[in-house]
Amino acid sequence: MRKPPVVDEAVAALDIGGTKTAAALVTRQGEVVHRATAPTPGRAGATAILDTAADLVDRLRARATGTRVRAVGVGSAGVIDHRTGLVLSATDALAGWAGTDLRRRLRELLDLPVAVINDVHAHALGETRHGVAAGHQTTLFLAVGTGIGASFVVDGTVLA
Repeated sequence: MRKPPVVDEAVAALDIGGTKTAAALVTRQGEVVHRATAPTPGRAGATAILDTAADLVDRLRARATGTRVRAVGVGSAGVIDHRTGLVLSATDALAGWAGTDLRRRLRELLDLPVAVINDVHAHALGETRHGVAAGHQTTLFLAVGTGIGASFVVDGTVLA
């Protein structure tokens, strides 16, 4: 098993989906240092979902001694207002998720700056910056999982 690299600083990346929540500590270059996953407690409501997400980040912080976690980037299922961090609407798989102030609540739980966007948009941006679409000016990304979504990235920006 490969030993994770020791890094001075990273960001925590959270993917809150309808069935699974994943977290990773990621360097500026896009290298994943540590990762953890847990089932999303979607039927238990927003508080349980947020507690699960925050617990994953806390577990990664504990494993990454010597690494300063600077911020949290969240890609969440649902229609997300990236300016306010609010969940505008969501699937029934995430009970009580619509109306959640995702940015504020995670900032309170983790005491870190938090940025929030839709999970498919986050995935599309990751592929555009560090993955198979790196170097391309335009990317159309289709996601099929618990739900179906799409994102269109032009010049590094998601078109809304």
